[in-house]
Amino acid sequence: MVIGTNENVFMSPFSVATILSMVYLGAKQNSAEQLKNVLNVTSTPNDLALAYKKYFSVQKNSNEAHMSKSVNRLYVEDKFPISESYKHKISEYFFTDVKNVDFFKNAERIRIDINKWVKNETYNKITDLLPSKSLSSDTVLLLVNAMHFEGMWAARFPERVTSSREFHLSSGKTVSCDSMFISEDFNTKISQNYKAVELPYMGVKFSMFVILPNKMDGLAALEKEINAQFLKEIKERKGFEQLSLELYLPKFHFQSAFELSDTLQKLGLSDIFDASKANLSGISSEKDLYVSKFFHKTFIDVNEKGTDAHAASGEVVIDPVSAQTGTKFDVNHPFIFLIADRRTELIYFIGKVTNPAA
Repeated sequence: MVIGTNENVFMSPFSVATILSMVYLGAKQNSAEQLKNVLNVTSTPNDLALAYKKYFSVQKNSNEAHMSKSVNRLYVEDKFPISESYKHKISEYFFTDVKNVDFFKNAERIRIDINKWVKNETYNKITDLLPSKSLSSDTVLLLVNAMHFEGMWAARFPERVTSSREFHLSSGKTVSCDSMFISEDFNTKISQNYKAVELPYMGVKFSMFVILPNKMDGLAALEKEINAQFLKEIKERKGFEQLSLELYLPKFHFQSAFELSDTLQKLGLSDIFDASKANLSGISSEKDLYVSKFFHKTFIDVNEKGTDAHAASGEVVIDPVSAQTGTKFDVNHPFIFLIADRRTELIYFIGKVTNPAA
């Protein structure tokens, strides 16, 4: 999480880990060790890549495969010919490719081409991944990573009861936003500092967890609580119980974009960003190959049907008038949310909404 910012933020830890695992597959010595530590794995690069292959194979053959789309690619300056063995492994294990390009002569054209590719691969949802002038003739190795998710709620919010309601910002000001409503039974956790609710998507795989501070201005304090153990307890539904809720949830949609090289260096992944220290000899035998930049972008749209959902048959729609009255769960101030795979407990996305009207 990006602590200290008042902006809406949304990112995909799974997607970031995927492309770093691709780099790990070609890293050696201390570069590999740092990647291993940041990824928090004990596996060898090949074993980790094999685990991704198994996961992506299941995804590919699942009838829920359309729900998430991860776009990952490495672009390498032409003067660093890519190892044929590395190309083969990236294709076999990660179902993508790595490309040699001429950054030295054509950086701007390459930037435009990459943006077009990402836009096409994410069904026009993620646009302008690479900002103007983000690439230059000095670019050596570029990591491109974007992820788009769509899913329909298992229990849809009826559109006819969506209404304009107040949302309280951390500053004390209020804004008006479209707020959805449903009365239904949900897995819910009530704790001393926050409450959380699980909103399942159709199928057996994904859920969104909304984590709401008990205090109107409690988001900053809640963010400081979030660590691996906190997230583990949410994913495992520790302390959750089925409650009948009157749930109010604002509609929201936004894109988040990050250049992650500085953040990753602060986490201890420094060598791969340093030409004098990087050892990526598994990617190319030429010396001095290092990661110039790492761009990550995500898109989310939460509405009555689901997350960036399209109309479809077979939805469960609950009548809010006839449904049983329950405990009020009013998401009317800044909150955290995550989208997780219920079976593997992988966190696909995590984010925070500070202003749904922004």
